[in-house]
Amino acid sequence: MRCVVTFPVLVGDSIRMRFLRFIVIGLTSAAVGGGLSFPQAHEAQTGQDYTKYRQRNGMSCCGGHDCRPARYELRPDGSVVMFPEGRAVSIPGDRVTQEPSDDGLGHWCGVLHGNGSATTFCAILPLHAASKDAPASSGLAPIAAQVDEDLRARAEALP
Repeated sequence: MRCVVTFPVLVGDSIRMRFLRFIVIGLTSAAVGGGLSFPQAHEAQTGQDYTKYRQRNGMSCCGGHDCRPARYELRPDGSVVMFPEGRAVSIPGDRVTQEPSDDGLGHWCGVLHGNGSATTFCAILPLHAASKDAPASSGLAPIAAQVDEDLRARAEALP
């Protein structure tokens, strides 16, 4: 005579439920842990927090990995050239944020393409670079005038 041991359905279900609970808790922990580390991607090693900066269309400047400190030059004609990862990128005037950087450095947000081109989302300059009180001989007056013009246009567009 053979003895066959059968478990009630509830035992099997409770093992499956424990396993599923373990999987759900593990996935939830991974998601929460990933979410907690995500804001760090919006902060430079210098302490610059990129989360407050917005493009002209209202989108965030930084998607979590697009921004970095970058050397910049202000040209006599008022244009800005930034050097993310050493590559010269001409910055369109409408890409310069109205709010200056907090750490006194220039920051570039965008994508460097493999073919040598670049897409600039935002250029964040320090206060002294965007100041309308900067001496005209430094080439900063045209940038300040553009910022003032943009602010006026935005104010007129408000209801």
